[in-house]
Amino acid sequence: MLALIASRIPGPVTETADRDPGFLTLVFACARAARTGAEAAFARRCAMARLVGGPNPL
Repeated sequence: MLALIASRIPGPVTETADRDPGFLTLVFACARAARTGAEAAFARRCAMARLVGGPNPL
């Protein structure tokens, strides 16, 4: 289907300047990695507290 549509376009399509240049994608990927890292660190802290018999932070 894409080949059919692409074959009917008379010339190359120009990208507009307001498209995402990848910066926003990079920011969201870094935020997701930081959040995942923070959740994993909290889970490790909870596991260590349970291991030594301390109070459960949850």
